[in-house]
Amino acid sequence: MHDHLKSLLLDALNACTPRIAAADLLDDDTENARLDPCADENEYASRVTEMGIALCLKARMRERRAQLEHALKRLEARDYGVCDECGEDIALPRLLANPAATLCVHCQADREYGRGHGHAQGQQLRCA
Repeated sequence: MHDHLKSLLLDALNACTPRIAAADLLDDDTENARLDPCADENEYASRVTEMGIALCLKARMRERRAQLEHALKRLEARDYGVCDECGEDIALPRLLANPAATLCVHCQADREYGRGHGHAQGQQLRCA
């Protein structure tokens, strides 16, 4: 299973790298042109919006790459698949779906819904 998870992480990392490189090239080629004077305010607003979206997507890709690199280091250090919050094992289906996961599904839900560390304190996740 170790080799399969490592393969998933490497595949995901390799998929991120060309997209980041392409985004870098796009920025180099078009960044100055995007902010040139436009025929009207609507066109300018569209260009500013597109530029903002491109910057956000590039930042997300870089963050994803960092998460995958961190997961590979954890895999080699033998602490991969352990929840950072509660110390329990992260379920294999979750790791297969998101190889860079650092939280079990319960702690992730607690974080997303602002419930603190209920799972780590032995409380059960409740549906609202």
